[in-house]
Amino acid sequence: MKMLPKGANAPLATSGILHVDLRWNAAQGALNAVHFAVAEDGRVPSDACFIFHGRRQTPDGAVRMAASAPGHCGFILQLDLIPPQIQRCVFAAALTAGAFRELQGAAITASAGTGVEVGFEPTGADEQALIFAEVYRHRDAWKFRAVGQGFLGGLSSLAEHFGVADIAAALRAPAPDVIPPPSPAPSRDAAPDPTPQPPSSDIPRPRSGGRLFKILATLVLVLAAGIAGLWYFQPSLLQDPAALWSKSTTLMRQLPMVYQEPTCAWTDEQVFERYHALGESYVKILTQVDASNKRLTRLRNDLIASERGCPASFNDDNRREIERLEQLPVAAWKDESTQLNICAGLMIKGLESSLNAEARPIIIQRLVQETDRARNLESDLTNISRDLAYLRNKAERLVEGFRDNLDACP
Repeated sequence: MKMLPKGANAPLATSGILHVDLRWNAAQGALNAVHFAVAEDGRVPSDACFIFHGRRQTPDGAVRMAASAPGHCGFILQLDLIPPQIQRCVFAAALTAGAFRELQGAAITASAGTGVEVGFEPTGADEQALIFAEVYRHRDAWKFRAVGQGFLGGLSSLAEHFGVADIAAALRAPAPDVIPPPSPAPSRDAAPDPTPQPPSSDIPRPRSGGRLFKILATLVLVLAAGIAGLWYFQPSLLQDPAALWSKSTTLMRQLPMVYQEPTCAWTDEQVFERYHALGESYVKILTQVDASNKRLTRLRNDLIASERGCPASFNDDNRREIERLEQLPVAAWKDESTQLNICAGLMIKGLESSLNAEARPIIIQRLVQETDRARNLESDLTNISRDLAYLRNKAERLVEGFRDNLDACP
């Protein structure tokens, strides 16, 4: 078996069955092995492409978790059945506690029906979750790449990184039914039963008329409810029905008629410069929101404890906090974090394309380091964007709280 260094790749097969196995020392820790079938954008097309102990195969059966035991988890890939939109099959794992640096001897291997066997043993990762390797399309064949990329936050962070929409629901999903093997072809020696069975007269026939009536009645009720709602919210449209058509066509003209590829207006170095500026602003916003939250609690306690009405400077303090919160550029930085995240994704896509075409070890090592840096950037931006959305909502609630204080002291 050929063991690969981090970042290296090797050809596997063009078709057939591929076995992928993760092995580790079960005495050193419990490992949750997972699989993500991702499209060209690096995300799963649907949550059903996230395979773990609770969902052991993709809907089409192209990838399934075949074996799971302490210290071992195996996957079987039927390469011919993998849909064309799936570009990479990513194999990862998360520890229930600790870091991968403490787990010695963990390795992943892939063996094809052609006899090709490759493997990778990651070392030195300080994170709780780790992308071991990926099997990806390269022209008309499939290749294996040793990744070894760590992730903070465990299994949830991995799932979020690969675009799982509802992580909690996905992790609670029951295992699907196992696809049964195809029935064997009938033997030529087996003669068919010469006596056909007469149809049973006890089987009730469906009454299509009653069902059609129920469908029509439901449609009439839905249409009536829609017209009533339209009359309530937009009565002018019923007086002039042409306006409804005019607004609909105007909206359609505003929508893009073709898919627009994501773009980035900054160079890679500018993206990292904006990322650092975003990080500094994020810390300031977080500090201000936290301070305002404490001041709101203090002002409310002062109001409750006051026996002579509103405390001195109470209204001025509340107005000052409202002004500070309304001046925070949370929405602007939230939008920029989204754009930077798009740039990071494009950066990763370009680096991975270069890795696929590269064979020189020194260049591969540099590209792997740059890809790790870009992936860490994307992960940080995802977390910051989520936190800014929370801080924006938190700031709005705090403003409402300070306004309530002002209403209590007119």
